[in-house]
Amino acid sequence: MKTPLQILEEFWRYSAFKPRQEEIIEAVLDGRDTVALLPTGGGKSICFQVPAVLQPGICIVISPLVALMTDQVGVLKEKGIKALAITGGISFEELRTLLDNAIHGNYKFLYLSPERLQQEVVQNAIRQMPVNLIAVDEAHCISQWGNDFRPAYKNIVLVRQLHPLVPIIALTATATPEVLEDTINELNLEVPAIFKNSFTRENLAYKVYQADDKLYYVEQFLKNNAGSAIVYVRNRKATIEYSDQLNAIGISSTFYHGGISKKDKDSQLEQWKNGTISTIVATNAFGMGIDNPNVRFVIHIQLPESLESYFQEAGRAGRDGNYAQAIVLYNEYDKVLAHKQFVKSLASVEDLKHIYRKLNNYFQISYGEGVFTEHSFGFSEFCEQYQLNTLITFNGLTTLDRLGVLQLSKQFGRKSQVQFLIPSEKLLTYFEKDPTASVIGKSLLRIYGGIFEISTAVNLDYLAKKTGQSLHTIIEVLRKMERDEIIELSLRITDATITFLVPREDDKTIHVIAKDVNELNAKKEAQLDSVLTYITNEKKCRSLQLVSYFGEENEVACGICSVCASQNTSVSKKELQLISEKIKILLEEAPLTSRELVEKGTFTEAKILKVLQLLLDADQIGINTKNQYYLV
Repeated sequence: MKTPLQILEEFWRYSAFKPRQEEIIEAVLDGRDTVALLPTGGGKSICFQVPAVLQPGICIVISPLVALMTDQVGVLKEKGIKALAITGGISFEELRTLLDNAIHGNYKFLYLSPERLQQEVVQNAIRQMPVNLIAVDEAHCISQWGNDFRPAYKNIVLVRQLHPLVPIIALTATATPEVLEDTINELNLEVPAIFKNSFTRENLAYKVYQADDKLYYVEQFLKNNAGSAIVYVRNRKATIEYSDQLNAIGISSTFYHGGISKKDKDSQLEQWKNGTISTIVATNAFGMGIDNPNVRFVIHIQLPESLESYFQEAGRAGRDGNYAQAIVLYNEYDKVLAHKQFVKSLASVEDLKHIYRKLNNYFQISYGEGVFTEHSFGFSEFCEQYQLNTLITFNGLTTLDRLGVLQLSKQFGRKSQVQFLIPSEKLLTYFEKDPTASVIGKSLLRIYGGIFEISTAVNLDYLAKKTGQSLHTIIEVLRKMERDEIIELSLRITDATITFLVPREDDKTIHVIAKDVNELNAKKEAQLDSVLTYITNEKKCRSLQLVSYFGEENEVACGICSVCASQNTSVSKKELQLISEKIKILLEEAPLTSRELVEKGTFTEAKILKVLQLLLDADQIGINTKNQYYLV
């Protein structure tokens, strides 16, 4: 039998493993349950792909990310390794064909979502497969204390029941000690071999700046950037607006979020990866499974909800091992907004009692009834009927889903999508012929920016309220505009389906989960507190702050983060002379602000500011009412 290194060289063309990879592979080949905790860019996929190729049989890979599954299957096929993925949107016949291929076609990998495991036809097929390994990617999703808990992950243990002697490898990039322990327990791993690579990224400079003019800072970072950049924002609208702003100041940019079509996603991603466009502005829907080693900057211009998500997103910078920067820009209002978004909007136990009671009344479910009944659900209509806060209600329903009281369909929270297809001049001519379409169409244009450029999520109930038209009229007009090829329309008249998993018992139902609700809410608040502590702690190395959060003890400061750089402000005599001369030459031309001097200089901002203060103290320069420095 070939060695792991020979397989690596033959298929991946690498002459050596990354740290810990070979040890992990050996543990898997020894038949041990294994946990691989490797930071982003640590090469997790190699850890299950090499031993699976090395052994007879097929590896079942469970992943929550369709983009990641599709990407990895494509890469494996390019290497001549037979792999397939079962994703959504396929017919039952297609599903049966794919499963038959996995059983009889000598495939090495079958990628599945955890939801697919719930299907009896999938379970029966897996039972017939010669499975050599079960790989659980993003394994922290099984822990309710993890940042990205997914209820469907709880049922992954079904695969172990189907093949009790086959080892499981659990892989994740971000897990606190608490989440790691919970993950091991939930997966029923038997005395697992646990491998943790250091979370330290020696080439990655973590930086935090307090900034009101964030666009200015981003421009300074990116205007001379030779590599790729990711700018993270919190909502879809902001991706378009910020991308437009970057393009306006000469930085080639595109945007990415969960609402754009697959065709547009693929096109925009390809332009970014091949360097045609340098910067991509994205929500956190972007990044998982995106393999671009040439990212020099990851910039967050709005605060993340947790250090887990931040660390994973920041870790997409510098995966080639060269110097890169992960930057957070914030102002005081961002802290208030983050608390409002991530803590104040959480549903309390009392909120859940109220929401759950109203939900049962809405569907006219009698006390003690309702278990396993499924209902079409209009979220906006429900909130309006009972005057409920939409954000708290949304979070409350997802909590009830997470804790097994009910099940929301995957479409929950999605809205109808509209994109105008013709130029504005032709559109106005169309509106002249149809007054009702004019009222509805012009309201859409006013409410939703970017609706010409991309398919945009629209709230039909809100549109009806704004236009004074009935929901029925809105839908009919939109359908007519679609037939006339004025718009591209994806219509969702109901937001979701809800399946009740327990009989109605009102407050008693919520009492059962009350402790978990309080603990989850406290966890969310603690996660945000950790983010706020991280951005405001100007004394401890930022790299050390992050790795200690994940349970790693390290006393050696990185030397390149914003804290380390600010502490290294000593200026040598030679530097003092050079910086002073440069400042004086620049001020001979015109008074300048410190920002302008930093832009025009080649030394660090901290050193320039230090020399400015020395020159002020020596009365060689002055400062005017516009905060401009001038020669005395």
